[in-house]
Amino acid sequence: MYNVVIIGAGVIGLSIAKYLGEKTDLSVLVIEKEDSFGKGVSSRNSEVIHSGIYYEPNSLKAKHCIKGRHYLYEYCLQNNIWFNNCGKLVVSKVNQQAQIEELFKNANENGVDGIQLIDKNEIEKLEPFINSDAALKVDCTGIVSAHDLMSSLYNKSKSFEHDYLFKSKVLGVQKKSELYNIEIENYFGQIEKLDCNWVINASGLSSDIIGNLTGLKIPSLKFLKGSYFKLSSKWRGKFQRLVYPLPDKEHGSLGIHLTIDADQMARLGPNADWIEDRIENYNVDQSLSKIFFNEGRKYIENLKPEDISPDYAGIRPKISLSENSMPDFYIEHEDKKGYPGFINLIGMESPGLTASLSIGEFISNLIIEN
Repeated sequence: MYNVVIIGAGVIGLSIAKYLGEKTDLSVLVIEKEDSFGKGVSSRNSEVIHSGIYYEPNSLKAKHCIKGRHYLYEYCLQNNIWFNNCGKLVVSKVNQQAQIEELFKNANENGVDGIQLIDKNEIEKLEPFINSDAALKVDCTGIVSAHDLMSSLYNKSKSFEHDYLFKSKVLGVQKKSELYNIEIENYFGQIEKLDCNWVINASGLSSDIIGNLTGLKIPSLKFLKGSYFKLSSKWRGKFQRLVYPLPDKEHGSLGIHLTIDADQMARLGPNADWIEDRIENYNVDQSLSKIFFNEGRKYIENLKPEDISPDYAGIRPKISLSENSMPDFYIEHEDKKGYPGFINLIGMESPGLTASLSIGEFISNLIIEN
């Protein structure tokens, strides 16, 4: 018997556990299908600390991204986690003036500080290897070591004597009076059952499947695969900031952008490929190099085809809404649907990493208040 069971040990599940440990003495079990924490969506992304410029005003993405960004920088400073508040440029051509101004307006509506529109001359001074007619300069964007962040959150959770079940799959969730009965297939293939007061569904790519175990009507997910290509060592240290094109609204993505890591190496990605069969395939197709080269050379001066090579891939859990390519997070305590104590977190794609601490605090407060 546990007070809280969290399904999923990604950055959001770990953040919820961390806040529950700090704020309560509730017993917590985290169930994860992989052999360790943070092996899914949370570890296969750009590791960007997002600003909040893209999201619809008053949306959950905007709210938790902006609040979470402040929390994340503070947490990294306090816990010696590597990050770089490097800023970014969102680049555009002359014929994209209306789009860049629309993005600037949205950023202001969301209250994002440290943003300004700059021209070609200013871009060349800041980033000599970037070719662009105009750009949105965003100072509050950064990058972070997602692995170091999750290791810290996991260790904090464990310090509160939280239990973890790895290599374990949730097969069923049944409401039983005031409790929930959860059926699990463990590492040895044995079936176990346990009771709890609260179920937190933070299971990433499986979150709609887990949510459906209750019979609740919830959003369904589609998988959007994103591959990354790294730039050769000759580009090391050439860029001081992240560089983004304007968003790809057709796929609900931010386009193939340039990021840098702790060693000042650069990479391009992700692209956006729909996976119809929902199979987790993380292979990077070498044939995509031409697409990445063509996208990269739109804003990187003198990029050559031989400068890029396959790196890694990730999969984003996109809520399937045909009328909206960039849907909001689904974060819902399902009490009004007759499931008090069951919380669904579905479609936790970007900016989920940035928003994780804000979401963790929100969910823990919701449990405390109820």
